[in-house]
Amino acid sequence: MKLLAQKREGNLVTLEVEVEYSLFQKSFAGALLQAGKEVKLPGFRPGKAPQEMIERALNREYVSHLAAQDLIAELYPQLIDLGKIDPVDYPNIEVVQQAEGKPFIFKAKVEVYPTAKLGNYKGLKLTKHPTTVTENEVVHMLGHLQERFAAAKAEGEKELFPLDDEFAKKVSRFGTLAELKAELQNSMLAEKQASAEAELKNQAITAVGGAAEIDLPKAMIEREIEVMLDELRSSLAQSGLTLEDYLKGAKKDGAALHQEMKPAAEARVRGKVVLKTIAEMEKMQISDDEYQAEIKAMADTSGEKIEDITARVGPEGRSFMTDYLLRQKALNFIIEKANIKQEEAKV
Repeated sequence: MKLLAQKREGNLVTLEVEVEYSLFQKSFAGALLQAGKEVKLPGFRPGKAPQEMIERALNREYVSHLAAQDLIAELYPQLIDLGKIDPVDYPNIEVVQQAEGKPFIFKAKVEVYPTAKLGNYKGLKLTKHPTTVTENEVVHMLGHLQERFAAAKAEGEKELFPLDDEFAKKVSRFGTLAELKAELQNSMLAEKQASAEAELKNQAITAVGGAAEIDLPKAMIEREIEVMLDELRSSLAQSGLTLEDYLKGAKKDGAALHQEMKPAAEARVRGKVVLKTIAEMEKMQISDDEYQAEIKAMADTSGEKIEDITARVGPEGRSFMTDYLLRQKALNFIIEKANIKQEEAKV
């Protein structure tokens, strides 16, 4: 296989490829064999007629078309490596030359991962929300617990249990109110810290993405919308609902939901592109130890064996996970280099 020409216009790359005739012959023979299995000739079971009769019964142009499709599909992974491209959609194929005894030549046009012209991504001014938990917040949470576990009187009124050690024993695994309050404070603190970290990262991605110049491929946005739809389906399933139930309740159709998700999908894709670009610019890599640590974390969460997850992920999944880990590393880099102002907690 020989790359005759390669041209890029925006996110569209056109590759012109030459393949030796012998490879096309081999693909043609395979397509002929496969098509022959479907031919029905009087007096013969499908695929059992003499080869000469099968070939005469088949449309040679149709078989050549199948052979070209099969050959291009077989060579495409090699073509990606040869052209050093990162496709985000299926290629559009144009056969240039397909003649007896001559090299098979075709063009492949495909949208590729975009390049981003970044603005500043070091020294960003970010604000981190407070993560302290006040006594009033803990008392407020205890009040919710009182309401939740209130006993109903005969006349229909609710009777709140007093906030004491007996209450703690009734509503938790703790023997004292002090222990229950400490546990509530710890869990609320962890929730606030996670929320503050997530918000800080969103600020960073929004800032870097907003300053970048990117021509986003439509295919990437459409794929992200599909990811978001899958996430919505999973979330709904936890409540025993389907996407159709959701659409019916929201009084909208699939097309409206698709359009509604588009801005968020564009923002997510923009974030992924800028983080990947930063990882490349900073020459970041994911070591085998880092990859294995991620696999172990997945195993700890799911309860699966590490070797089972590794086998299930496979080479393609590893590439996907490596891209994800690189984006996370780039995001952490932005945070480390940022000027972060800590907001004061409201009393």
